[in-house]
Amino acid sequence: MKALLALAAVAFLTAPAAAKNISITISQATRVSDGNLIVNVKVGNSGDEAALSVVPTLRFGDKVVRGQGKPSLGPNASFDEALSLPVGALGEGRWPYRLAVDYTDANEYPFQALQTQSVIVGNPPPAKVAVPAIKSEDIAGSGTLAVTVKNLTPDKRTAVVDVLVPDGLEVTGGSRQVTLDGWKEEHIEVPITNRTALVGSRYPVFVSAQYDDGSVHQAVVAQGIVSVVGTESFFTRYRRLLLVVAGAVVLAWLGVLLIRAIR
Repeated sequence: MKALLALAAVAFLTAPAAAKNISITISQATRVSDGNLIVNVKVGNSGDEAALSVVPTLRFGDKVVRGQGKPSLGPNASFDEALSLPVGALGEGRWPYRLAVDYTDANEYPFQALQTQSVIVGNPPPAKVAVPAIKSEDIAGSGTLAVTVKNLTPDKRTAVVDVLVPDGLEVTGGSRQVTLDGWKEEHIEVPITNRTALVGSRYPVFVSAQYDDGSVHQAVVAQGIVSVVGTESFFTRYRRLLLVVAGAVVLAWLGVLLIRAIR
């Protein structure tokens, strides 16, 4: 079985701690050989604080394998590791997988950097479904992730759309089946909740859309960013609007007083 080598990189920035941060980078080379998905991963830390208990994990469907990792990864340091997972005989097409790196800071607070990619088997044509937009409001306690999926052909297609987020965030109903008429878009809103993410963190989130085109399995993967912010009071969130309304009330009252004075 032939599989095209896939390369990718991602950076994950944690919340600043005492003017320091941990920024995990992931680069990878992927192939399928003898029924196994093999990922050669390089994990780096481009921040200025050491990451602890750094362990990569590979997931394909419901199959998972954890790597050996490193007990500590200092600033500007990196390590290489090969992860292998049995996936059976994959047909021609694009097949998504997830690569996560779990780690902690000096206070043993857990974080996870997530990367989602597709490995290419054979020589499939380009996918005809796209994910042109992933939009998210800043997340305090909870919010909504808005995803657009578009059919790029006149043929009707049915796709399975998965919204994937790292630990610390949680989505409800993150897997949906959507029917796309020719040239049409489908807009999906997925509730997202902050469970353990620290204020000031920025998390990559991913959306995969999979469908079968005859004997070819197709998948596209798109990336968005979710920013975690502090919980605001009603006055803080709507301060500008309240000031505008208050100013309008004051002007209206002054107008009434002026009219009374003229009379």
